[in-house]
Amino acid sequence: MRVLLCEDQEVFRLGLRGVFETEPDLAVVAEVSNVVEALDVVNGPGTQVVVLRQGLVGHSSLPLLRDLCGRGTGVLMLTETRSRSDPGLMEVLQAGVRGSLPRCSAARSLVDAVRSLARQDTALDSAVASQLVRHLTGDAERTGAEGRALDLLTERQRDVALLVAEGLSNGEIAGRLFLSPATVKSHLTAVLRRLDIRTRTQLAILLNRDHRPAA
Repeated sequence: MRVLLCEDQEVFRLGLRGVFETEPDLAVVAEVSNVVEALDVVNGPGTQVVVLRQGLVGHSSLPLLRDLCGRGTGVLMLTETRSRSDPGLMEVLQAGVRGSLPRCSAARSLVDAVRSLARQDTALDSAVASQLVRHLTGDAERTGAEGRALDLLTERQRDVALLVAEGLSNGEIAGRLFLSPATVKSHLTAVLRRLDIRTRTQLAILLNRDHRPAA
């Protein structure tokens, strides 16, 4: 079974390679750091499963992910958290992803998931499966005016927004998240646009109101 690793963090990528290459029936054919490079590799011969970190998939790259899944390749999405509701995860499932596990999963779980995807089966973590059921039955948490503001954002946008709500400057946020100030500014601009507000002060008020303890 031929596996492609799509992971931009070298240490984690090497760890994944070590896990898969201890299995006699698995072979890592390539390592890439983004979805565009993954598509280039899949165009070549024989990749059966792509192991992809969810953080590398933003709204703009969903068409690329859809293309990747549409080529008959199984995609195992490694998520950063096991949150009960993740609209971004539902988007990637709708794009055709058949596998999703937390990034902190045990090695055996990762190996079993890759084998399932290579057989054209699914491989969903229990939390993801529950969320999918809620979504399909109409019981998922709704986004929009009724939902929490954070549910409308990508994972990285949520990280930035929460630190803004704590009162951190762009420079301080950049240091905390190991990003450039320009990248933080770009994420913040996207957050304000998506939430239809104009200032970071409005953002802080909105998030603090959303997370106010119930009486």
